[in-house]
Parts: sequence; C-alpha cells; structure tokens
Amino acid sequence: MDCPPAPKPFTDKCIQMHIESLQPMLVEDSSHLTVLDCTTGRLVLKVLDIQGRVAKTVVTSMEEGNQRIALNMSDLRSGVYVLNAFFRDSFIKSFRFTKQ
Repeated sequence: MDCPPAPKPFTDKCIQMHIESLQPMLVEDSSHLTVLDCTTGRLVLKVLDIQGRVAKTVVTSMEEGNQRIALNMSDLRSGVYVLNAFFRDSFIKSFRFTKQ
C-alpha cells in the first residue's frame, strides 16, 4: 500500500496517519472520522470544551488502510468543542465542531 505524504508533525515514514475529516461538523448525537493509516497503533481522541477542559477521551486501535471511526457525542452538552487527535503520542490534527 502506498502511503500519503507525511503530515507536518511526522518525519518518520513508519508512523504515517492522515485524518481526512470529521463529519458532520454540526453534531447532534454522533459523528465520524475518516482516517487513512499506513501502520497499526493507538489513536487517542480528546474532546475539549471551549474553556480547554477535557470533556471526553476516546482511545481506539488502528489498523492499516482506510477507516471510518464512529464517535458517540450524545453525552456532550450543547456548545463548541475541539477534537484533538494523537497517534503514538504525537499530535496529528485538530477539528472544531458544534454540539447541538
């Protein structure tokens, strides 16, 4: 499998991961991430409220290839949040979303 170009935080091509999108950005109860991963490892997703407090943490094991990760957001209160993604303890990407 050909890997995509390494995202900015990575220099070691053995730990490449690319997160395409968080859909939808206006969340009612659930959302999902579209991920392309070139290796296995642990993905940690931290959801922060607007004050920067951790509102939710999701940990999942990743396999090689395209994946869609379902996220249950029903336990969050209405408001603006930031989802930070970490793979093997390295920051990957951040998404801002609104919970209705």
